[in-house]
Amino acid sequence: MKCNNLIKLLCLCLVVFFIGSTSTFALTLQERAKYARFLTGYTGELTPQEREKIAKALIESATGLTPQEKTKYAKFLTGSTSNFTPPEREKYSNIFIETALMIPPQEKANYANIPGVQNLKKVKPNGDFLYVVKLGTLAPEGVGWAALIKEIVNPGILKVTSGLIYLNWYYGGTMGDDQDILAKMRNQQLQGGGFSGQGMLMACPEMALMQLPFMFENYDEVEYVYSKLRPRISQWFEKHGYHLVLLAEQDFDQVYSTKFPIRTPDDFKNSRFLTWYGLLEERVLKSVGASPLPIRVPEVAASIRTGVCDAFISPSIWAVGTQMYTVMKYLNPMHIRYSPAGGVITMQTWNLLPEEAKVAIDYFVTSIEKDFRRQVRESNEKCLKAMYKYGMKEVKMTPAEIDLLKKRLMPVWDEFAEKGYYTKADLAEFKALLAEYRAKNKKK
Repeated sequence: MKCNNLIKLLCLCLVVFFIGSTSTFALTLQERAKYARFLTGYTGELTPQEREKIAKALIESATGLTPQEKTKYAKFLTGSTSNFTPPEREKYSNIFIETALMIPPQEKANYANIPGVQNLKKVKPNGDFLYVVKLGTLAPEGVGWAALIKEIVNPGILKVTSGLIYLNWYYGGTMGDDQDILAKMRNQQLQGGGFSGQGMLMACPEMALMQLPFMFENYDEVEYVYSKLRPRISQWFEKHGYHLVLLAEQDFDQVYSTKFPIRTPDDFKNSRFLTWYGLLEERVLKSVGASPLPIRVPEVAASIRTGVCDAFISPSIWAVGTQMYTVMKYLNPMHIRYSPAGGVITMQTWNLLPEEAKVAIDYFVTSIEKDFRRQVRESNEKCLKAMYKYGMKEVKMTPAEIDLLKKRLMPVWDEFAEKGYYTKADLAEFKALLAEYRAKNKKK
């Protein structure tokens, strides 16, 4: 009798606890999604009261933390992580994913028959299943940011979706160049792609803003703009029918030449530049007196080796990956252009995925983007050093010559606004953000 009463009392206590306790199970998917977006830069969706309520639930659901860790996690949830070390940010981001976003493994069966994407479904011999999203990229497997996708992004997405979504990449141009991959996405042969700066611009013309000549002076400026405009960039892609999964980069590009070193602005006239990067690069080269020859990516190497062209603009990892470093003699490391890169999925496919999976994917990938770009830069720096060691000669312009080159290229900024790639208001906002950053960080 006493035992039965004890069991009843225990059950009553558990009911009271779960009814009275705020936890992530009491939060709606919409609330968790909004908080995930808040932590990645979407600051206008939640009121202070909503943030307080959701943060409280998130903290209470993070069981097993020490008091010090709970204090640190609470700080993380405010979005103020500037004083966190990279391992700390990763640790508390993972706690947020695991307690608030990850699809519980026991609920995976609920997604066995998602309408519209059964053609992507693959059933394993053990009866488990996943949805395979096919993507193409020019990037060679195991090199640069393609290696980071394989090491970080692919397993991360598989984990946060509890094995529901798998990205199957076709590397090294096996699906063609950026133009071909976009065409295959339109006819649904592929669901997405990993793109160079040119592919990003083809998918989303507004990305020309990031690629304007001498827009940025250093990485800190790039990251400042991304910190302010990452949500807007996603909206630009959605307007054109794509979901931006990963905002990566090629890095700052360099100028390579074989016959003539590019030491002054007038030296552009002496070299035969190839261009595979589209109308923006073509216009840039014409503005400095060059006569660029448009060439598709598969013909680039042959054009250089046979002497059809003898100069190009590219990131160092591309020059190494294509072995162009064995042919080129001179390298000018000026930051003539910053080139973004990224992974996108068609909105047609993205909209068919479960909301829980989309929220988890977006938060996870956005949370690792900055560190992803840092690692891309480290890879490119190693490539630069390797090319110098191989014997490539570095040539530089004087500050006065750089200023002259900038003067010749500045009209391109307004010209592409007039062409409709982006609005004059967007360009003005970019300029204002950079002026703001430079004023705050002006060298004393």
